[in-house]
Amino acid sequence: MAEISVGAAVSEGFALIRRAPATVVIWGFAQVGLLAVVFTVLSPVYAAMFEAFRASAAWGTGADAFQSMNPAVMQTQGLTYLIDVVEVGFAAVMYCAAYRAVLHPEQSAFGYLRVGMPELYVGALLIGAYFVFFIGILIIVIVVGIIVAIFAVMHLWPAAIILGIVGALAVIVASFYIALRFSLIGPMIVDDGKFHFEDAWALTRGHVLPLFLVALVLVLVVLAAEIVLGLVFVAIGLGGLSALAGGLGNLPTFFQQPVGTIFARLSPLLVIAAMIWIPVAGAMNAILLAPWARAYRDLKPTDVSATFA
Repeated sequence: MAEISVGAAVSEGFALIRRAPATVVIWGFAQVGLLAVVFTVLSPVYAAMFEAFRASAAWGTGADAFQSMNPAVMQTQGLTYLIDVVEVGFAAVMYCAAYRAVLHPEQSAFGYLRVGMPELYVGALLIGAYFVFFIGILIIVIVVGIIVAIFAVMHLWPAAIILGIVGALAVIVASFYIALRFSLIGPMIVDDGKFHFEDAWALTRGHVLPLFLVALVLVLVVLAAEIVLGLVFVAIGLGGLSALAGGLGNLPTFFQQPVGTIFARLSPLLVIAAMIWIPVAGAMNAILLAPWARAYRDLKPTDVSATFA
């Protein structure tokens, strides 16, 4: 029986970075480029919000200031929905690229980035998973809340508290279990371009523990990376702001300038942050996604077409 190698799966992302560093940079550049486009589109709202907050602090009330922000918010509200759809599609492309780099390394053109049926399937899965999770959690919370309320009305407070805690833990465990059972569906789709649902559930039967260990290690890696990157960006941000404002004590005066002037003076810092984030974003894409393709490759039947017919 095929088994998942937790160590090999976790290290697959790092191996991918060593094997294809240019590809990782392409992924990071694409992600930073999307962030830049989104920021440019939504910058009028950010500017209006900044002016509203500043006016609120100066006048002691923000009612009039926030009223002036409403037109900008309304104008871009439709754009935010479109941006959400674009971001889901972009995420599907990035997911598939990382899976493809592990499963089909020979398809390296354009940094493994494609727009096709696998990306469409994965995008639909991301949207479906979001709605299923949200609706499922909402239903469970309502049911558990009603039962807890009944116990509380009966003054059975210990039972109500215990039931609430047990219910919350059960929801968390069930969510993780279901997510892990379907965690290989993306790599399966990229592997042969077909939609696999029941097959993904069947493939992970008996392998939930190693999949959980892979996820746990990746969470720890992300936490460590966030701490290190947080310290780096805080140091760069404080140092840069201090240099631009002539000292940290001058920051209030610095932020009293017109929004356009502030953004213009902050542009060097934003460029530096983007240059740092490009390789980091690409590397994190490889580190977090490649392990699932490797886990699928470990479990992949010899004759996929026959097994998943």
